[in-house]
Amino acid sequence: MLYKNIMVAYDGSEPSTEALVVAKDMLGDDPSATIHIVSIIPLGMAGIGVESPVSPITGVSQIFPDMETYEVMMENSRAQTIESVREQLGDMFDDVQCKVTLGAYASAKASTGICDYAKEHDVDMIIMGRRGLGAIRAMMGSVSYAVLHEADIPVVTVK
Repeated sequence: MLYKNIMVAYDGSEPSTEALVVAKDMLGDDPSATIHIVSIIPLGMAGIGVESPVSPITGVSQIFPDMETYEVMMENSRAQTIESVREQLGDMFDDVQCKVTLGAYASAKASTGICDYAKEHDVDMIIMGRRGLGAIRAMMGSVSYAVLHEADIPVVTVK
């Protein structure tokens, strides 16, 4: 098989769940393959629910007194996101032979985070949902449209 290291961008939506099904069908029976299920944490939202001296506001830069506070906040956000995804997936991947990894990647822009994660992990293909929100939304820009144009590897969109 040409693709052995696939990333699924997962946000909990129905299209992203369908993308998981496509990835599972492609690689589920291959013990030498890996499916990365990755959720992007918007940087403006990373501190919500985490003890921090500054209350985060979406779209506003956060200021932290030190790097340690920032690192703790980010690690807590990653852990909470991964646990949430694990709960949502339940036993969906219990019957596969491939390796399945869960990840959370913080980025100011979802499309950039998806492409950066793919590069850092030598991913062969990105599979993601698309919502089909219409021409006006497409002109404003969608995450799947941006990834199609930013990624240097094949991108499959699932509706």
